[in-house]
Amino acid sequence: MKILFVVGHSKSSPGYYSPILKVSEYIYASEVAAYLSCVGEVYKHPDTRGYTARMEKLAEYANPRKYDLIIELHFNGYDNKDNGKGVGCETVHYPGSSSIEYGKKLCEAVSKKYEVKNRGAKEAKKGDRGLLFLDMLEAPCLIFEPFFGDESEALKFEDHKKLAKVITKALCD
Repeated sequence: MKILFVVGHSKSSPGYYSPILKVSEYIYASEVAAYLSCVGEVYKHPDTRGYTARMEKLAEYANPRKYDLIIELHFNGYDNKDNGKGVGCETVHYPGSSSIEYGKKLCEAVSKKYEVKNRGAKEAKKGDRGLLFLDMLEAPCLIFEPFFGDESEALKFEDHKKLAKVITKALCD
């Protein structure tokens, strides 16, 4: 299987900052991705201006290469939708995408290994953040959010290599 791991965000737009881990999504995902390069290719967004431009560059890179699966690495930040707390692992996929099965496997593996809530593989809806990423790519793809960076559960994810092993096992078994 030909997999592309995309490091979420970019140097100039590093994403959510975890006050628990004291690191941005971009730095954290970069460190996890370093251990995934033996399983698939790793792509880091160039420092282009704006989300749409970054997604266009990614599509230009990825679509001709015909990947079987593309996973963008992130972590969540609390957004006040969960009654005062955000915990657990989730993935987001394009409506009807076959990547849902990989999303389910990743969520199950992470929730078991780290003893965190399995929020499940969720279908993106119109207006959701990240929908452009899911929409512009021809391969099945998903957004991977293994934990919430502003909750104490983030401490379970300090070991980047451990998370990469969980990801590898979930995808390759």
